Amino acid sequence: MDHSSRREFLKAVGLTGLALGGCSRAQAPDTPVSAAPDPAEGRQTPRVVIARLPGYDQGADLDTDRLREALERALMALTDAADASEAWRRYFGAEDIVALKVNALAGPQLSTHPELCHAAVAGLVAAGLDENRIIVYDRLTEELEVLGFRPNHDGPGLKVLGSDVTGYDLEPTEVRAVGSCFSRIVSEIATKIINVPVLKDHDLAGLSGALKNHYGSINNPNKLHTDHCYPYVADLNCAGVLRSKQRLIICDALDVCYEGGPAFQPASTVPYGAVLVAEDAVAADAVGLGILDRLREEAGLPPLMSLERAPRYIKLAEEYGIGVAELHRIQIIEV
Repeated sequence: MDHSSRREFLKAVGLTGLALGGCSRAQAPDTPVSAAPDPAEGRQTPRVVIARLPGYDQGADLDTDRLREALERALMALTDAADASEAWRRYFGAEDIVALKVNALAGPQLSTHPELCHAAVAGLVAAGLDENRIIVYDRLTEELEVLGFRPNHDGPGLKVLGSDVTGYDLEPTEVRAVGSCFSRIVSEIATKIINVPVLKDHDLAGLSGALKNHYGSINNPNKLHTDHCYPYVADLNCAGVLRSKQRLIICDALDVCYEGGPAFQPASTVPYGAVLVAEDAVAADAVGLGILDRLREEAGLPPLMSLERAPRYIKLAEEYGIGVAELHRIQIIEV
């Protein structure tokens, strides 16, 4: 898609005014990439907040207002903000175009719940953001539609866009062992990203969570699954476009699959009834790994790190300086 076509697209969705720079984003392995500013103003210990929904039942209708209340409690605990609007504004301003990266791969039973996204959108709007400048995205529009999202490319209100509509960069971003073209939603349209993954087992990578969710932000995830996705998950998350734009992790742990994922497995998917909120994707995955291992232990299964498919990329991401993987260095807060 040429520059004039991109401008026409952005104009159609009401998102004009963005810079349309070159698409080549080669990044040498040793190039320092700056992390997103920390609203916690220098707090050294990352926080992961677990907001629980007592009485949650798998497959039951979800109350968006109840989810929003739980999410906002978690945000206030994460930021020490006096109220939810202040918490949202620590990360996002009225000038931002905010993209929510969901996980729609496994269908309605084990994908990001639309109600969770709508709860986040309601909070953002209440904090002063224009709903027309908020996007829900994943790779395929069809998969988003199956989850219950109404595709909206150019109408008023919340935008629901698949990267199959917007396209990908013409040239790959090269960082460490990865060379991938990012979705234009990530590279050109959004100014900030909320990562909304699902916590689940993965039969190749060990765990699918915040770090691996960005396999849905690139054009060639199939190329990055060899050797149990190691080092590719960690390498991908070194990309400057992710480090500079991702502000928040809202991990859907309402239904958690502890064995046989990433596809839905009825026998090993349980109603965990929680949402994990963090700034640090590595810390969120480390806490998620602990949750999966506890569920696996209860089912008589060995811990994931003892298996060939252990999610070793989490520790590697810490070594790269992306975040913190050691649980004793993470403050876990339950609300």
